[in-house]
Amino acid sequence: MGHTAEGGGPRLSTAFRRARGGGVTASFHTAEVELLRSLVGQLLELVHDEPEAKESDDGWAAALGLADEDTPARPTDPVLLRLFPDGYNGDDESASDFRRFTERGLREAKAGTAATVLTSLATSEGMNPEERRPRDKTRVELNAEEADAWLRTLTDLRLALGTRLGISDDDEDEWANLSDDDPRRHIHDVYDWLGWLQETLVRTLSAGLP
Repeated sequence: MGHTAEGGGPRLSTAFRRARGGGVTASFHTAEVELLRSLVGQLLELVHDEPEAKESDDGWAAALGLADEDTPARPTDPVLLRLFPDGYNGDDESASDFRRFTERGLREAKAGTAATVLTSLATSEGMNPEERRPRDKTRVELNAEEADAWLRTLTDLRLALGTRLGISDDDEDEWANLSDDDPRRHIHDVYDWLGWLQETLVRTLSAGLP
């Protein structure tokens, strides 16, 4: 995936840059494409897997034409709760109302951006995937809408992995000192790599602003 540069911090080969004809581009090794497709596919399944709903006869829902829809239950999976957080803290009724009117739309939006990433990866692969070798490269070129989808999906992937790992803002030294045989190390390396992709994509998009 990469190695540590002098002075600390990851130095990774794959980075987004401005494409000649507009948009942004990056070249991924076959192994990186497979990793992205696996992660995004899992994210897509996760956001499609709605929790059990509870019926509601709320007057506001009826006024908005939503009375026949069930209210999504608060997720018990910490990753889903991170992706779809409560709109209000300490006010269960308001939080439930917020979830009722927003969660389905948020799930559809996240699923849509994830699907866009998968489509852009699929259309960029020129040869039969079975004929590709791990070090072969796939050039991905994105227009503005696709780049936005990648940015949102990379954010969701990092939120999901960070939640699973229990990463916090002040534990960088702990992760840096993990032994090579600690299974969490590989997952954290993937988390760092996604952050690198996200950072280079943000820089490239920002450079194109007036």
